[in-house]
Amino acid sequence: MNLQTTRGSHPLFQRIGLFDSGVGGLSVLKELTTVAGQGDRHFFYFGDTARCPYGNREASEIKEFVEEIIAFLEAQNVDSIIMACNTSAACALDLAREKASVPVFDLISLTADYVSSFGRKVGVMATASTVKSMLFSKLIQTHDPSIDVFELACPELVPIIESGQIEDPATRDVLQQYARKLLEQQVEVLILGCTHFPFIRSQLQPFLGENVMIVNPADVLREYLGAQNVVTSSAAQTINHMQFYVSGNPDSFTRAAQLCFGILPGPVHKVDVAPDAQAVLMQRLSDVATSTDPMPSHTVQSPTTPS
Repeated sequence: MNLQTTRGSHPLFQRIGLFDSGVGGLSVLKELTTVAGQGDRHFFYFGDTARCPYGNREASEIKEFVEEIIAFLEAQNVDSIIMACNTSAACALDLAREKASVPVFDLISLTADYVSSFGRKVGVMATASTVKSMLFSKLIQTHDPSIDVFELACPELVPIIESGQIEDPATRDVLQQYARKLLEQQVEVLILGCTHFPFIRSQLQPFLGENVMIVNPADVLREYLGAQNVVTSSAAQTINHMQFYVSGNPDSFTRAAQLCFGILPGPVHKVDVAPDAQAVLMQRLSDVATSTDPMPSHTVQSPTTPS
């Protein structure tokens, strides 16, 4: 990826837009606040909580959401956009870059480049939609075709994290089952392929053991930005201003975010990225009511291990 550090006569990464289906992208925001900036830096975070989770939705639907969110963030006069949602990047990265007038960054391509240098068996925990795209596998094997990649769909985890049930005994049982599948595949490097998942890293690691290296793509992005010299001043001189926007209930987002991120250093605003969303929903419900066919399911089965 070729990083441009200026936009016209203005530096990039002064007004940064990030988006996710919910609170997961806060794991990316948290890492970005540790990167030095040039004076005041403004973050605009959008969580599409009214339509979360994205993981079992169709790619065409996710593309519609991404287009709406890109338009909203650009209306905030951002100078760069980070897709802090790997499901969105897996389904709609090209569309996002086509629609945006500012640079758009993802975490999947950077992480694939990073882990391919290890030459070890790679595991990916992600949403069903991301696993279905197999984008992690494709990009990793583009760098090194000999690397074996095992992608595991983990549909239970995003709802668990969004509801703040990280420490529940039932959550540990779910994580233990996923860890068992990864260990059966002899995974040596594990990518947390959904930005929600770093929030359960400490609960997951004991089930994997210390021999499995866990990679948080947000760490990879932070290191990449630092290596590209996008900043000129020390972190102590950087003042971060943050605003949060959600399509659902601000109070629910705040409660979940505080469990994952700590106290939010900025206000949470309720917005509607699609003004006609209610009309569209009512039309869809009407279509279903007059149809003899059952409503289609968005559940996607995890694909088999790529060869």
